[in-house]
Amino acid sequence: MYSAYSPQPDLPATVSIGIKDIGPYYWVGQCLNGIHYYAGQTFKSTATGRLKRIKLFPSIVYGDSKAHLGVYEFDTNNHTWKEKKAGCDATITKQMEGQWASFELPEFNVRQGQTYAFRLNCEGKGMLAIAECPWSQMNPYPDGEEWIGSSLQTEGYFHKDFDLAFEAQIEAS
Repeated sequence: MYSAYSPQPDLPATVSIGIKDIGPYYWVGQCLNGIHYYAGQTFKSTATGRLKRIKLFPSIVYGDSKAHLGVYEFDTNNHTWKEKKAGCDATITKQMEGQWASFELPEFNVRQGQTYAFRLNCEGKGMLAIAECPWSQMNPYPDGEEWIGSSLQTEGYFHKDFDLAFEAQIEAS
């Protein structure tokens, strides 16, 4: 887990949180059998400010896909998704395979110590293999949990010992 602070003269400080170690992956999108698969991650904000972007790593891209990333408040006590606060779309193509994909978010402020969650789904016939953290590490990101779901199991499952490889960037205020 990392939390980075990078001050620059005359610019707001940027704080990054997450895990960028690449391991196995989880497929997101519509499978040929018609089932849609989704993935997400909870995370705790280490700063107060504007959540600017979330980066994910598509290890494999099968066909072009319109990916939607939604950011939600998250209730850690009841383990439930709360109100959707922000979202954005990105077209993911084969040329983006094996590179960090950035989801640029509209104006949305987070609070230090508050837990949030993001969910990724894809439209179209493409699928993405979104990188997880290496499985050799038990609970690599202790401030969050990976979430997976499908059109057959929409409430999904949380996994404490698995996490998506991600980076959330916050412009601290």
